[in-house]
Amino acid sequence: MTRISFIIFETLSCVVLLGSLSTLATAQEVNPHGPLTVPCESCHTTAGWSPISDHPSFNHNNQTKFPLRGGHAKLSCTQCHANAVFSDVGKNCDDCHADIHLRKFGSDCAQCHVVQGWFTSKAQVRNHNNLFPLIGAHAAVECEACHKALVGGQYRVLPYCSACHMAEFRKTTNPNHQAQGFSLNCITCHAQDSWLGAFFPQTRLPRVGRKNGVDR
Repeated sequence: MTRISFIIFETLSCVVLLGSLSTLATAQEVNPHGPLTVPCESCHTTAGWSPISDHPSFNHNNQTKFPLRGGHAKLSCTQCHANAVFSDVGKNCDDCHADIHLRKFGSDCAQCHVVQGWFTSKAQVRNHNNLFPLIGAHAAVECEACHKALVGGQYRVLPYCSACHMAEFRKTTNPNHQAQGFSLNCITCHAQDSWLGAFFPQTRLPRVGRKNGVDR
């Protein structure tokens, strides 16, 4: 082989080698989920790509711009994401839901409905707020978290703190609410956002010999 032929052969070999490496690198970089920066182990296990982990660490509420609330939280991934590219999904109601009203009321279902379900309307929520305003932590819980029993198709829960939080009241030991005769009206000391950060008005501090702030 002449020197010129050897140089040409060596150059071609390098081109082929570099081309193969480039193709291999490109193949390795292809993600079936598209431009997804979430680590594979957030959903997959070392046993294989399928099935995914029983307890994925991916948090849809914190890691996307579409928190799963109400009825959406009960769906499987594939009921909204028809293909593996998760970003290829709409965020508007009519991207997933058929409009049985034939657009007579517009395409924004949230004008009348809430995420708890089609049969819970905003009018019902407004009525709820007239009786028991849903503010603070109460606004973030599902209906069923408070309304555990249905009677005659109606939710029957008295709008008193003790109707839902008696267990917490009895379990609290620092300070002991029962022993010191704390009021069952939680908002005397607590805000509705959290149990933490309670405020104790000096004139309402329970003491031994008092019950619910009143001398025995």
